Amino acid sequence: AAAGTVEDLKAAPFLMVDTALFDAGFRAELLKAIPDLDASLDGLLVHGDNFQALTLLGDRYREDFDCIYIDPPYNTDASAIDYKNGYKSSSWVTLLDCRLRAGKPLLKNDGVLFAAIDDAQFRELSFLAEEIFEKSLGTFAVRANPSGRPMKTGYSVSHEYMIAVGRSDKSFIGRLPPTDAQRARFNQIDEDGPFEWRNLRREGSNSDRTARSRLYYPMYLSGQSIRVPKMEWSEENDAWTILEQPRSDEVTVYPDNDDGDQKTWRWEGDTVMASLKQLAVRKDRSGKDYVYYKRRPNEDGVVSVSTWADAKHSATEHGSNFLKHFFEGKSFSYPKSIHVVTDAVYIGGASERNSKTLDFFAGSGTTGHAIINLNRSDKGKRKYALVEQGQYFETALKPRMQKVVYSADWRDGKPTAPETGISHAFKVLKIEGYEDALNNLDLKRSDAQASLLDGFSAEKRDDYLMRYMLDVEAKGSLLSVSDFRKPFDYTLKVAVDSAGAWEERRVDLVETFNYLIGLTVRHIDIQLKQGFVTVEGWLPTGEKTLILWRDCEKIGYEELTRLCDKLAINPADSEFDVVYINGDHNIPSVVETTEEEGSVIKKLMLRQIEPAFLDAMFNVDDV
Repeated sequence: AAAGTVEDLKAAPFLMVDTALFDAGFRAELLKAIPDLDASLDGLLVHGDNFQALTLLGDRYREDFDCIYIDPPYNTDASAIDYKNGYKSSSWVTLLDCRLRAGKPLLKNDGVLFAAIDDAQFRELSFLAEEIFEKSLGTFAVRANPSGRPMKTGYSVSHEYMIAVGRSDKSFIGRLPPTDAQRARFNQIDEDGPFEWRNLRREGSNSDRTARSRLYYPMYLSGQSIRVPKMEWSEENDAWTILEQPRSDEVTVYPDNDDGDQKTWRWEGDTVMASLKQLAVRKDRSGKDYVYYKRRPNEDGVVSVSTWADAKHSATEHGSNFLKHFFEGKSFSYPKSIHVVTDAVYIGGASERNSKTLDFFAGSGTTGHAIINLNRSDKGKRKYALVEQGQYFETALKPRMQKVVYSADWRDGKPTAPETGISHAFKVLKIEGYEDALNNLDLKRSDAQASLLDGFSAEKRDDYLMRYMLDVEAKGSLLSVSDFRKPFDYTLKVAVDSAGAWEERRVDLVETFNYLIGLTVRHIDIQLKQGFVTVEGWLPTGEKTLILWRDCEKIGYEELTRLCDKLAINPADSEFDVVYINGDHNIPSVVETTEEEGSVIKKLMLRQIEPAFLDAMFNVDDV
């Protein structure tokens, strides 16, 4: 089919569509058509400084990620970082310290962080990670470069490290994925993924009734019906007293094996009745009806050893060379083996099919690629968030995610397995840099004040800059209350090259505010021709929230009153706990109604966007 036609799209249902290439009207209609926006997204890509990104995402994703995997720059001569002073090592430590502390609150209480590192900074990173996180889980040695890297001292380094730490004592390292032989047993599949039927009677060690007598009780079977009778525990007899007899159509089964030995069930009676969808009546080896459960692959697997030295762990073969297939031979600096990252995130929590993984040194996107591969293998719903500030974002990370969604395998930059495509959607956020923010400061300084600075030493000028200028002279110049009168027209000067050239770029205040207040977005309706945008969702407190943005020149007092009536924004019958509105308004937040029992006062929590936005934007108390 010809490229771009309907037939072409039907022939390639997993081809990714970049909505940034379409006009604002199309994007608005698309967003409005998605019933539960945040829940429908599989990934988040953030282009910008990772400390800023972690701060922006902090409220929205607090204690949300099961695993963090990072591969920070190693601070060697081969991969040096640009610093603004001569204290190279201490700057590197400060950089990692800030980002680990900012990333920690995003990890679940039982979450795990993996950090890849080499010999040069292993000691510093180990110290940092173990100081910031509550639990040291161990260190892996990874044979990432089988041929080795020659050193001046006469030997060749073929290994790297992977440090593992946990958020709490509940954190632990899981098993590696099942082997191919183990996976072959899971030949059934349902909406929750692959499984095999396994007898609910426990076998092997610790399976006798005497070991766990509470797990010895009857079940009543009739066709596919499974029922645990009413029972009462008897301490005296160390056994269940059965209070309910089987019906005439029911068969009684106990966890007794073919030899008549009394064993135990794997689950307690209450668990059985709460998990009937995971159970079935099937014939056992002797042909009798018995109870079977759905055993999942993540219940199997292999215990991790501390040395990963398989051929698949080579960063040369399964990192650099692997990526060349996706990008027509284009080379990339030091990508990790896809298998190392896949195994790391798996044992860090991604064995769970609905887990979330974060990487805030995303590079070429190997972590996102690993999550997509895992989802493809078991129809999982794992999600990821990737943060990268370098040029890799546009040249590698974003296109790599698009490519791997469409096809699992590529050769010479062309897809070789489009039949492996999956349904997937990710959001791209671009955040301005520190330099862009500084370039937009509008200083309120007279000529006389400016001349005073000429006599200052460089040290005193820097001190003045940090202590007074940014706080007082530039206050309100980046974003002021007046900017919220026409919120859809706000722009910043953004640098486009190192020579100082810049261009005006529109800033999405609506999306920024969603993240600043930690909103989980359910629905967005963009009506720019009418002059308003509404966002529905939930705050981290669980309060159902509506945000109403308006162009105050298009929607004044009277128009706002009519719009609020249309949207049912009033204390009498609003479905929302909290409503945010920008600009001055006269919408009532309290109404008194008289009923037979007496007067009832109903309140609607109305909040102004401006102070909430500015407080969240410029609050640096915990930075």
